[in-house]
Amino acid sequence: MRQTRPVAWDREFFYDTYPRVEEAFAARLEESLAPRDPSIMLQVVRELDLPPDSRVVDVGCGDGAHAFRLATHFGLRVLGIDPVQRHLDLARAARRDLVPEIASRVSFERGTAAALPAPDASLDLVWCRDVMVHVEHPEDAWAEFARVLRPGGHVVSHQVVATDLLPPDEADWLFDVRGVVPSSADARVVDEAIARSGLEVVDSIDLAGEWGEWSQEHEGAGGRALLHLARLLRDPERYRAEFDDEAYDVMLGDCRWHVHRMSGGLAGRLDVLRRPRRG
Repeated sequence: MRQTRPVAWDREFFYDTYPRVEEAFAARLEESLAPRDPSIMLQVVRELDLPPDSRVVDVGCGDGAHAFRLATHFGLRVLGIDPVQRHLDLARAARRDLVPEIASRVSFERGTAAALPAPDASLDLVWCRDVMVHVEHPEDAWAEFARVLRPGGHVVSHQVVATDLLPPDEADWLFDVRGVVPSSADARVVDEAIARSGLEVVDSIDLAGEWGEWSQEHEGAGGRALLHLARLLRDPERYRAEFDDEAYDVMLGDCRWHVHRMSGGLAGRLDVLRRPRRG
């Protein structure tokens, strides 16, 4: 994201020159820049052209939604892993509502990014969405991904990293509330950990704030987060009294997270990696 220094204050420009272009400028900003949305991850998997029944692990599977999509769209056999029992319970409950053909392709187990319940060289794909910022030692997780992949197998991973536009004091508070490991949200640390894993970089896509743009254009999510943030800051005791301090801080952090994704303090990156066939 290219940043330039703001122009110095100039009364004539501000009150005479700028008003002549302001309306046209605002109209141009109403035109979408066609931001890419989260389905880009599925598109990447489609381009890998994995045969049906290829084996996949969904790292940090949550309620299983991504595992179900991978099984439904591509006929893959997916193991969803998560360290949170509630997530596994939700995923297994949702699995019971699937048609048998899809349900039989998906299973769920407890595990973490750095300790996957899979044998060496047994998987064709590691899918990991918005998990790595919570991993204390990212180099261990990337090495674990390399371990479980067959030669020629791939990692498709999305995560958010901090940019220079995120003030350090804001990052400290925000990361603490959201359980983000600061080093894991550092793009340089991510790059170094990937390099040490031995995985080859097929592509690294800078998504900046595109997912935030897309969600605002289609769902108004960014605008609602900003509105909710304003209310939380204006009358904190209203919400603390009803939901307690900890819940207030989590909601405040969630709103700030989404606002920073729109304003450039946080940026999305999509990494496509491959375990080399040699060795």
